[in-house]
Amino acid sequence: MNENRIKKLRWKFVIVSFCSLSISMLLITGLLSGANYYLVRKNIHNTLQYIVDNDGYLPGSMDQKEEFIPIQNHSRYDVIRFLNEIFNMESYEDADNPEFYYRTRYFAIIYDDELEISKVITNHIAAVSAEEAKIYGAIALDRKLSFGRYEEYYFKVAELETGETIVVYLDSSDIIMGNSRILYLAMSLIMIGIVLAAVITSIFSKWAIAPEIKNMELQKRFITNASHELKTPLAVIRANTEMMEILNGETEWSASTMRQVDRLNGLIQNLVTIVKAEESFASSDISDCNITAVVQDTVETFSSIAETEGKKITRMIQENVVMSASDDQIRQLCSLLLDNAIKYCDDKGTIQVGLCSKGKGIQLSVSNDYKDGENKDYSRFFERFYREDQSHNTDKGGYGIGLSIVESIVSQYHGTVSVNWKGGIITFNCILKPLVK
Repeated sequence: MNENRIKKLRWKFVIVSFCSLSISMLLITGLLSGANYYLVRKNIHNTLQYIVDNDGYLPGSMDQKEEFIPIQNHSRYDVIRFLNEIFNMESYEDADNPEFYYRTRYFAIIYDDELEISKVITNHIAAVSAEEAKIYGAIALDRKLSFGRYEEYYFKVAELETGETIVVYLDSSDIIMGNSRILYLAMSLIMIGIVLAAVITSIFSKWAIAPEIKNMELQKRFITNASHELKTPLAVIRANTEMMEILNGETEWSASTMRQVDRLNGLIQNLVTIVKAEESFASSDISDCNITAVVQDTVETFSSIAETEGKKITRMIQENVVMSASDDQIRQLCSLLLDNAIKYCDDKGTIQVGLCSKGKGIQLSVSNDYKDGENKDYSRFFERFYREDQSHNTDKGGYGIGLSIVESIVSQYHGTVSVNWKGGIITFNCILKPLVK
């Protein structure tokens, strides 16, 4: 895993954490708001029902000219009453609180059995006149709802025991304003919390990946140093084997030793290539590269190799494709894809190279005939040292790291590489974006 991938993983972690926190906070806020809305409506409904049960009056009100007498004297403080007080759910039992009559602002309209107004009660509200109360009553009857809201009032329509119809409006402006204030405050706190969480997560994620970046640098250094140290003993082995062949002639064992020395040298070179592929570009290496010319030149180089093996390369290359990139990296990318295509192309098969502009970037694709490509695990093709043949048969050559290098190069260009098989043809498709100088 190179530094770019670690950084991408870090930002994925930040985004996932940010989204998870945002969804959780919004869900909690929604549940709290929903619960509060339900309790408020329950409270209002209980108050309206209490007024209806008293035929539009509150016991002890000015119209009745009676001294206030509690309906029920609670001698015990039970759980139900405690919960009602905690959640502010008024019920009939709350009528024993004298403040209930002073904080309840309402008006009522009573209709006879022919829906003619027989009485208007407005002594508990100053903002609504008798004429306005009649208009409100007609609106409630037209809605044909037994309970609902109109403007800042909640209303209830019910039938009295006398056969009359009563419409009660309760002024809920303070409750509605309080609920809105709580909702706006909660949303503001959520936004502040989300921003703070994003900043904190970003800072801590950078701290969390620091050891991984350090380990990656140590790994690169180890590969470079080990590769350098291995070259000397391999050179000695090669020289000694060549001397033995000069003195005693070439044997099966000396030939095998030479093959393994060549193979180890190739493996070391590829390991160094991986490290270089994962290193960031120097700004001096980036220029307006003529991608068309680089790809054409690389195809020409591999055409003779393909012909030697009885295979053919065709081209669909767009002219004058230019992008800010490193000439050497584009050439290496194209070479690796062509080398892989030639190795695994069917006998007398065709290899096709495609290049075109895609937005500000480019799309490079290499495909080849591959009749045995069905039911393969293509997700593992970019793993280092991965071989479908686990017996490590080297008939095809290579070390199983070429496609890993391809993926590393593509990641440097903030692009994507994919592989798919269809109709006996396997295609490697690379999307690259221009680099900043």
